[in-house]
Amino acid sequence: MQLRDNGLRFSPITVVLHWVVALSLLAILSLQVMIGQASSEAGRMSLVHLQNLMGLILFLVSIYRFWARITAYHPLPVGTPNPIEVIISRSVAVALALAMVLLPVAVWASRAAAGEGVGLPGGFSIPALLPTNAALKQVVDVLFDIGASAFLAGLALHVFGALKNHFLLKNNTLKRMLGKHVEL
Repeated sequence: MQLRDNGLRFSPITVVLHWVVALSLLAILSLQVMIGQASSEAGRMSLVHLQNLMGLILFLVSIYRFWARITAYHPLPVGTPNPIEVIISRSVAVALALAMVLLPVAVWASRAAAGEGVGLPGGFSIPALLPTNAALKQVVDVLFDIGASAFLAGLALHVFGALKNHFLLKNNTLKRMLGKHVEL
């Protein structure tokens, strides 16, 4: 079994973790909508704790994904892409992987600076290791907003590239990211 990416294909681990991250992001966003519509404080807090757990899972998976992304060969693109597009797509992929590590840290830092712990289901929590400081919270919140905006722009480029490869270029890039073996 191939455990690391190489120049010809993604490892099964990379493929699975890519989709774990995508589904975790969708779950976090869905939970945010549900939190906004929760009718009781107890219901809202249980959703917040579940969202925090999803964020922790996303953070832990993303640490590995970022390390794997910068230490392994990235597979060659399918077809004959424009070299500029390859540079952009690989830069976006590394930036997204890094953002998935840094953004959860920013959420934790913001809550810690506000004097809040990050509650998890079952009564567990991630401790606030930073001092309570309103100015620090403001700085972290601004940095989070900048990072989240850049992340969303990168995510839009990533989705655009996937859709372009699948519908316009009609190559096998999506099949490869679903774990299928494709010819370059």
